[in-house]
Amino acid sequence: MKLTEKLIAIQAQLKAPKDKTNNFGGYKYRSCESILEAVKPLLQAQGCILTISDEIVESGNRIYVKAKATLSDGEGEYTTFGFAREPESKKGMDEPQVTGTASSYARKYALNGLFAIDDTKDADTDEYARETGRASGRKPPASAKPAEAAKKPEMLFKCSACGKEITGETINGHAYSAMSIAEQTTKKFGRCFCWGCAQKQGKGNT
Repeated sequence: MKLTEKLIAIQAQLKAPKDKTNNFGGYKYRSCESILEAVKPLLQAQGCILTISDEIVESGNRIYVKAKATLSDGEGEYTTFGFAREPESKKGMDEPQVTGTASSYARKYALNGLFAIDDTKDADTDEYARETGRASGRKPPASAKPAEAAKKPEMLFKCSACGKEITGETINGHAYSAMSIAEQTTKKFGRCFCWGCAQKQGKGNT
C-alpha cells in the first residue's frame, strides 16, 4: 500500500475525542495529546511513523513556535506545519511554561492539517487566543503571517527522486496543485515525484 493510501486510511479511521474540559468556558476540546493517543494504534496498523518537532521563529517583534509533523513509512513522507504565538506574558506561568503552551497548540495545528481534523467550528479553536490574551481585543500585527498558517497548516510534498519540494504547475493551460501532482505520480509510478522528475521517469520507461 502506498503512503497516500495509508494516510487516507488513517484520516478515515481516526477518532480523536474531545476528552478535555475547559473549566472556565465550560466546553469540551481535544488536545495534542488526545490526537496522539488516538492515532498511535492506526500508525502501528499501517506501518507508519509520526515525528513532531519544534523550532522558534521570529516575525516582526513577536515570537512564534513552528511545529512540524511528519508521517513516514520508510518510502515517502508527508509533512505539515503549525504555528502558535508566544504571548508577551501569561499570569501564573514562567517562561518555559509559556513556550510549552505555545508548542502544544502549534503541534495540535500541525496534526490537524496532517490528519484532516477540522476544529474551525469548535469552541476550542479560540482557546489559545483566549489564553494568550487576544480575546481582549488586541489584534496580531499585520506582519504576523504565521498566525494565519496556524489556521491553515500547509501540506508539503517531497520528490522521492530529487528530494525537492513538489510545487503546483500549469501544464497545457491546466493548473495542477502539489497534492494533485504527488497523487498522480504515486499512482502512475508507485513513488512521489515532482513534475520534472516524473517527465524523466516517463521517458525512461518508454
